[in-house]
Amino acid sequence: SVAGVPVEIRTPRAREGGPRAYARAVFAIAGKDLRAEWRSREMLSSMLLFALLIVVLFHFAFESDREGMRRIAPGMLWMAFVFAGVLGLNRSFASEKDRGGLAGLLLAPVDRSAIYLGKMLSNLCFLGVVELVTFPVFSLLLDVPLLGVAPEIALVAFLGTVGYTAVGTLFAGMSANARMREVMLPMLLFPVEVPVLLGAIRATGEAITRGSLDGVRGWLNLMGAFDILFIAAGLVLFEFVLEE
Repeated sequence: SVAGVPVEIRTPRAREGGPRAYARAVFAIAGKDLRAEWRSREMLSSMLLFALLIVVLFHFAFESDREGMRRIAPGMLWMAFVFAGVLGLNRSFASEKDRGGLAGLLLAPVDRSAIYLGKMLSNLCFLGVVELVTFPVFSLLLDVPLLGVAPEIALVAFLGTVGYTAVGTLFAGMSANARMREVMLPMLLFPVEVPVLLGAIRATGEAITRGSLDGVRGWLNLMGAFDILFIAAGLVLFEFVLEE
């Protein structure tokens, strides 16, 4: 049991069972987080409320300037996701540490990179739910048609969210033992996330205005490379990040 939620990680197979055992450990950790959140619904509700609040505030602030609102809409949308994501990333390790679950995870006979991937998957799911709810509200309030460019928006959202959670999970683990973790995480995260966020904003704007992503292929390639680089970095560095 970790943080009051049962999690099954079988000792012999976790280290010696090969890729299947590794995958089982990853999904066991991710599933434990998802079950814990399903029981409390504390983190997801706060993330959703924060993201929707930003969208509603921008709607009223720029209601009289529809053209100006459309120009800044992609940046506003990703700003909502970024700040809502910080809430979730902070809680993903803070709750473990406060309840003693982090020590249990570190004592489990699994590679620590499996902990990173499990946490990243759960954070990806949480932020994905926020995006699924926020996109329709964003389209309705700001009068930005998204249905016709849904595949393009889905691709951009996937690349941007994977990059954000890959870096965010790594830095959330790094700041878990800090006294001012709520302040430290954004300070570490935001400067590193600039490339993927710029790409996401530019690609979202291109999809909304032109209906295609042909003009931002370079940004998409950059986002893909960013995702691969930081997932690999997280797998390698996470063992050292969780050291006391």
